[in-house]
Amino acid sequence: MQEKFCFLDKLCGLFKTYGAKALTMDDIAKEFSISKKTLYQQYKNKEDLLTEVLYYISNRAIEEVEIVKKQFECPIEVLLVSGMRIDDVTAYEKDAFIMQLIKYYPEVYHQHQKSISSKIMEIVKYNYEKGVERELFRIDIPIDLYIKFLTTLLFSVEISPLFEEVQDKKSISNGIKQFYLNAIVTEKGSKRLKELKKKYEELD
Repeated sequence: MQEKFCFLDKLCGLFKTYGAKALTMDDIAKEFSISKKTLYQQYKNKEDLLTEVLYYISNRAIEEVEIVKKQFECPIEVLLVSGMRIDDVTAYEKDAFIMQLIKYYPEVYHQHQKSISSKIMEIVKYNYEKGVERELFRIDIPIDLYIKFLTTLLFSVEISPLFEEVQDKKSISNGIKQFYLNAIVTEKGSKRLKELKKKYEELD
């Protein structure tokens, strides 16, 4: 299993460097010193391989969230910190990789979006309920809709022409989470959010 993880981790790096289309099955076979036949015994086609790579990235992101949930009790801090951890993990999905996925493998990309979005929405909903218990989040809002707004924004920013000139994409991701939190916090939650923003700005 560890060998499989090492294979996928290195493969993620290759896709990030060369892109989903540009990196061929021949290139991958040569990189790992295996025959093309052996590679096709494991994966029936390029789409199958890309699907597993994206599944691997998604699982790593979810694992980071689970770690953060154990480290912090405050739902606001859990969302902020887990968001930063996910940004680090999904850095593999930036630039040429994501753009070529959308252009040449749209079905693979859309299935990945649907899969990870459902997991993210489940996690954020759980986080919201914890925040309500602690009187940090409002109850008079259509939270399911707000969570869909959050998820859609997080996915769409990478392909939006409005952010092409922005080099630090993590700052955009952080801004989206701040936008979401400001929309759902109570007065008590707003004070806590300001404290946490100051804390993590100082850490930067």
